[in-house]
Amino acid sequence: MTGATDIPSPADGRWHALLSGQARPTYKCLALRILMIRLTHAYQRPDADRTALVDELRTFFRDNFRFARDDFATIFQGTAR
Repeated sequence: MTGATDIPSPADGRWHALLSGQARPTYKCLALRILMIRLTHAYQRPDADRTALVDELRTFFRDNFRFARDDFATIFQGTAR
């Protein structure tokens, strides 16, 4: 939980859109940019544990919301492309 903002469930399709590269927002948070490079590459592997990758990204937002708030808003409030 982030207080006023709930992190969407793992079933939310936006997680998979991000990790597959279907959605490609511009990230302000450097740590998120670096994480997304690693996660999107891992997601493309045939043996990828996609559920674990989604969980890792959700955990990042939960634990770093203060730094990644703008990126979270871009992704989950409808402005990501």
